[in-house]
Amino acid sequence: MFALLRRDGSREEFDAPDMWEAMRTALRLDAAQLEVPGDPPRSMTADQVRQELALNRPGLFDAYAPGWMPPTVEEFRELLRVTGLPGSAAGLLVGVSQDKIRKWAGGKGDVPYAVWRLLSIYAGLAKPSVRNDELTK
Repeated sequence: MFALLRRDGSREEFDAPDMWEAMRTALRLDAAQLEVPGDPPRSMTADQVRQELALNRPGLFDAYAPGWMPPTVEEFRELLRVTGLPGSAAGLLVGVSQDKIRKWAGGKGDVPYAVWRLLSIYAGLAKPSVRNDELTK
């Protein structure tokens, strides 16, 4: 049994089929730490979880800025896993066809920033905000 340590100090136990799904759940629920059973049990911070899932590239979840780099195929696939959405539902959420989602997940073309941002917000990995300095330009 895994456990989430919430940012408010509460603790919640949960079942997950494997470590990967436990880490995705921790990210989705914005846990401060993930407790992993074992001998000895261990704890992972949110940053360690992002690193394990390869979602820790600097700027990956930031608001748009010149020079923004689209996610890699692996980053996009992992974000889809974190959302827990099938391709058809992800497409409906961001306003594209399931075929487009499948194309990007297959490495054909760059994922547009707006698609990445909406999925990131849905997954709880980005806040729905923009940079104030961009609003005044």
